[in-house]
Formats: sequence, structure tokens, C-alpha cells
Amino acid sequence: MGPINMLEGWLKGLGHPFSQEVTFYPSTVSSAEVLKQIERGLENENGIGLVFLDIAGFTAIEQSYGFFVCKQVLTSLSKAIMEAKPVLGAGRGLFVHNLNGDDFAVYYALPPGDIGRVLDFLEGLAEDLRYRVLAAVNKPLSGLLREPLNLHLGWAILRPTSGLSLESLVYNALKEATAMAKGHSDAKWSRRVWELKEAMALRRFRVVYQPLMNLEKGEIIGYEALCRGPADSHFASPGVLFPLAEKAGLLYPLERQIRQKAVAECGELLRNQLLFLNISPSVVKDPEFAQGNTRRLIAEYGLRPQNIVFEITERTAIQDFSSFRRTLQHYREQGFRVAVDDAGAGYSSLQAIAELQPDFIKIDMSLVRDIDTSSIKQALMETFVTFGRKIGAKIVAEGIETEKELRFLCQIGVDIGQGFFIGRPAPKGEGPSPESIAVLSEKKIRGRAEPLHAVTVGSLVEEYQALQKDRPTREAMKHFQRHPDCNSLVIVDGEMPVGLVMRDKMYSHLANQYGVALYSDRPVSLVMDQDPLIVDSATRLEKVSQMATSRQLQRLYDHIIVTHENGCLGLVSIRTLLDHMTRIQMEFALAANPLTGLPGNPRIEQDILRRFEWNQAFTVIYIDLDNFKAFNDCYGFERGDQAIKLLARIAGDAVHACGRSDDLLGHIGGDDFIILTGNPHEPICKEIIAAFDREIGDLYTQEDRQRRCIQSKDRQGNACAFPIMSVSLAVVACWPGRFDHPMELGEVAAEVKKEAKRHSGSVYVVDERKPPC
Repeated sequence: MGPINMLEGWLKGLGHPFSQEVTFYPSTVSSAEVLKQIERGLENENGIGLVFLDIAGFTAIEQSYGFFVCKQVLTSLSKAIMEAKPVLGAGRGLFVHNLNGDDFAVYYALPPGDIGRVLDFLEGLAEDLRYRVLAAVNKPLSGLLREPLNLHLGWAILRPTSGLSLESLVYNALKEATAMAKGHSDAKWSRRVWELKEAMALRRFRVVYQPLMNLEKGEIIGYEALCRGPADSHFASPGVLFPLAEKAGLLYPLERQIRQKAVAECGELLRNQLLFLNISPSVVKDPEFAQGNTRRLIAEYGLRPQNIVFEITERTAIQDFSSFRRTLQHYREQGFRVAVDDAGAGYSSLQAIAELQPDFIKIDMSLVRDIDTSSIKQALMETFVTFGRKIGAKIVAEGIETEKELRFLCQIGVDIGQGFFIGRPAPKGEGPSPESIAVLSEKKIRGRAEPLHAVTVGSLVEEYQALQKDRPTREAMKHFQRHPDCNSLVIVDGEMPVGLVMRDKMYSHLANQYGVALYSDRPVSLVMDQDPLIVDSATRLEKVSQMATSRQLQRLYDHIIVTHENGCLGLVSIRTLLDHMTRIQMEFALAANPLTGLPGNPRIEQDILRRFEWNQAFTVIYIDLDNFKAFNDCYGFERGDQAIKLLARIAGDAVHACGRSDDLLGHIGGDDFIILTGNPHEPICKEIIAAFDREIGDLYTQEDRQRRCIQSKDRQGNACAFPIMSVSLAVVACWPGRFDHPMELGEVAAEVKKEAKRHSGSVYVVDERKPPC
């Protein structure tokens, strides 16, 4: 049985008639008549199949043989297409339209069935039509042409689509079929696109929700809505789905459908939490996105803009940051928030961060994978943490898959975590995994997640091997023989560490003539160091470093035992400790203010935390210039820098004269300084005010000094007279237990500084709150 007969037999099984008349529309017929015929055909709910045919190399034929032969070729082709009755009839042929010259469109009513069956039918029908037409046309033309004709072939489907006019529907189908015929696409590609369209029409896409967890509090702060294609489809994976949708021009309606589904199905999942919705940068061109539909959608399901975070994915580069930023600003003003996805990978994530100033920065999983063992990734992540704090953005680490990764991310102060170790994507969203809860609960016992300069020793622990104190020494010898990379054993009494055996010291101890015989069968406690350095896991590195380096020389390189709740947690080598202390010093150096050379925020925060930990009573003096902006605008940045350096010198002199050796003068930034002192505040404040008022006039012109003011513009652009600069000092007493974190101290200092600035001239204002009796 030939291919045509096979096709016809299959169609008979579908119940298709074979005797339908087929109308031919020449290129001269009006488009209105053709559209009317197509509109009638679309009443068939299965849609219309379009087969496009044209002659391969027709221009060359016309140039070689002339107009007369070309006319005969076209006449023969038209006749062959019309006489392909079995095929046309088998496919419920509707009509043939000669579009122009050698371009023909043949329209068929499509049979019922799923999209795969319909595409099989249309592809087979198109091939059979070409086969039959070529067989019919080449015989009469054999005397005119030296070579037989060949036909380009393409096909497409027309189905009614909301939002598209009939003219657009036909135009898009013709464009799709022509692209296939000309070789710009292929049948496989067209099948994929139509399978995608069918899945979208049937709303077969699933939404799953993956939790995001606050790593400091151990609480779920929201969920990211993730799309999954039909499990039995080519595009089940998002990595295939979205590139296909974008290339096919279906990205806008697909993302729109996913957003609607994500909001509609989240139900009670969110409560007061966040829903992260992925959007591509190009989606801002979608009119549906910019017309307030998202706000109406979330309102319909009882959500507020404050619940929604637009997560900008980097499937495509952002071409026009200015336009994109304006669109996002429109949504931000309504309460929506913005996240940048895949920072550290993709097209331009760093530029996107700089341009869009997101509320959340999501670090690509490639930087999170094995971060606990990669010093390069650790340095990058620490940089992001510091950067995020400076610009007020939360850092989200994606792709957390192991306990060790989570522990390290907590230790360096990453704000939010996401990944399989925390929680897998699920249709209704799941809570955090028990394993992640255990890690974070332990973390909350140890203390707050801190930046690198405030890391505790518990963050550096390495695995350890233990031996009970009453076990014979030969077991320690055998252990070191079997594990050549192991350099120490923790000696325990139950779970409590009571001593340490270093490999080199044990062998040195046993090296004399009778050492092995004397100690081999005796308890290991006889050869252990009975006074090793044992510290609690919450002890800060600075303090541990001081304790380790103050030991006797022969113990200087012994490992440090770290405990938690009186049980051994692990060991820290001196090499690891020094490596982290070096990185801390580098951070301090990098964070020092380049203008004044004074310690910056990391050192300031570290010093405050140290005083909190040691329960010290101290005083904070927050220093700020008055009318500095007007001075800077009037005299220029170079003179403004001179004013800042003048204040730094005066404050330094005051601390040196009236403070203590362990006092700290730090430069927060701009014209803001801070002093941490254990001495009375009054002499320092008076010294700063007197020296500043005495010297500041030297930076002004004689005319401005005589007037005691300058002419400049306020923040609204209005011309105003501003007095000569003065200095405001806010004084806050910090008694033990008053504050838990530098941020709390900063909030009180800001209130007192606000009060100081209400006074004219240079003043200091003291916080009136007193310690409890």
C-alpha cells in the first residue's frame, strides 16, 4: 500500500468524507472573500490546517526560460494542486488560494484528537500533497524544462486566539508556514511550538513553591513560585521551556499565565510572607504587565503589593535600563519589591544591581556549591554580604544543598537561604526541612549571624577524633598509623574533653629507649596534654587568637578544642585561625576610610560587639557636621574634604588628650564620626567643640566669616543663607545589658543626634536614660 492509500485508510478510520468540493481562489480574488471562507472554516473547533507550497528556484526558471514557459509552469502547478482530489478530499479540503505567482496556500479542516495526532495528520498530509503534485506536474513539463520541478513545503495551524484579529491569525500562520518552507525553521521546531501552544491553551503548566528562610531567625519569610511544564512533554524543564517560549514569541502570555496561576494557587501559603514571582526583563514591554493587571490580580486573591517580589531573571539581557527602571519604580511606589536573580552569573547581573537597586540580591547557586571548601567563593560571598548591607539589600543564597554550605553561609551573615537542604519545591509549599531547622536552632543558641570581623570560633571547627582517657596508649599509636593526615586526638571523659594528644608530641614522648614499652598498655591520659586550650564555640576569634598566641612556645601550634554545652564540638588548627585573622585584618584595611585613614564600619562594629561581650560600660559619642552640604555645594568637594579631615584631626586630638588608650575613633562615612570611650564624655565633647569653632572659620572666605553665613540652596533648590558650620555631638551611655546589637545602639544615637541638631551652634546632647538600679 502506498503512502497516499495509507493516509486515506487512516482518515477513513476517523470518519472523514472523501467527496468534498474544493474551491480555488486565484491571486486576483479579494482578501475579504478568502478571510470569509477561513472564518467559516474556523467554526470547526479543531481548527484549520494550512499547507504552503512554492516552486524551488522559480526566479531562476523565469530568467532561464522566460515569461511564456513560467506561465505554463504556473498553470500546470495550479491544475495539479486542484486535481489532487483524494488528498484534498481526505483532508476535508476547504479551498486553495494562489497567494501570488508560485505561492499557494491549501487549507484543510483538521480532525479531532490531541495535538500530537493532529500534527502527525497535517505533516503527513503536506508531504503526500507535495508527492502527488510533483508526480502530476513534472510529466507535462518534461519537454519544457531540463530538470524536474521541486517544491518548498511548510505548514501551520490556525485556531482562534483571544486578542488576535482574523487577519493577524492568518498572517501569523502564513509567516510560520513560509518560514518552514524557506528553511528558516523545520517541522520539528513547529511541532514543539504547537505542543507549547496546546499546553498553554489547556493550562497544563504546574506551579510549585520553594521556601526562602531567614538564616538569622530560622523562619520562612516567603516562597518562590517556580514553573514546571507537563511531565510528559519536551519542555518539562524550565531550562527548555522558557528559551522555547521566547524564541516562539510566547514568553509574554506564558509568564502572564504562570503569574496568574502562582497567585491563584498560593492560597493560605503566604499569610504575611513574600511571594517571589519570576519575570524576564523583556516582559516590561508586555502591555498586560504595565496596565495594573498584576495589582488587580493579587487583590482578587486577598494579597497586597507588599507580599509580592518581582524577581528579575536573566534569561535575556536588559537592553534599556532607563525604561526598565521607570517601569519597576511605578510598581515600587505601589509597595511591590524587586529582586535580581543569579547575581554572579548571566548577562549583566552586576550592572542590573547597580541600575535597579534591588531589595533582594539572589546569589547564583554556582557560587554557593561547595562554598565551605572554596576560599575564592567564600571571599566573593563575603563581599556580597558587605555590599548588601551598604546598599540596604538582603542577600539570598540559592541552591543550598548541604549542611556545611548552610553553616558557612550563616556564619558570614547571609540574610536568606534557599535550596533543597532547606526545602524542596512543592505544589502547596512545604516548611523547612528538619535538618535545616536543627542547624539554625543550634546557630541561634550560639549567637547572631555576624560578618567576617565578628565570626565566632565555632564557625571554624573541623572534624575531630576522640579517645576515652582510660584507653591504652597503643590505640592512639594505631590511630595515627592508620590516619597519616591526622595530627591530633581529643581525649575525653565521657563526652567532656579533658586533654589533647598531638602526634609529634606523643612520638617524642615515646621516643626514649623504654617509652613504648612503658606507656603502650597504660592509659593515654598519661601522655596527653592535661591543660589544652579549650574554648566555647561562641567565643570570638579575636579573643581566641589572643589566648592561643599567649601560650607557652612549646604549645603555640597545638590545636584548639572547641566545646558547645560542655561537649566537644571540634578542633581548630592554628593555621586555620591565623588564616581567618589575616582575612579579618584585610577586611579592616579595605574598610578604612580612604580620606581620613580612620577605621571604618567593620572595625567599629567589631569593637562595639567586643565591649558588649565583655560586659564593659562605655560611652558612644556620635559626631556630625551642621550645614556641611551647603558648604560643600558652595566651596566644592575639595574644600569639603578639608572640613572632614579637620574634624577627624580635632576628634583624634581630643581622644588622645582626654580619652583612654583603648578608645576608638571611627569614620562612619561622609561627615559622620564615632568615638567609643571608657572615660567621661564631657571633657572630650568640650575639647572637640572648642577646637572646631576656633578653626573652622579658616576654611571660609573673609567675607563669609564676617557675615557668619554663606549663600547656597536648600534641598528643595531654594536660595537660603546658611550659618558657618558647627558640630553636633550625640552622647549615649552603654551599660552592660542595655543593647544586644550595634544596630539598637545606632537607633538610639540617631534619636539623640536629631535632638542635638535642633539647637543652633556647636552642642553636645546626652541621652537622659539611666541604667536600672
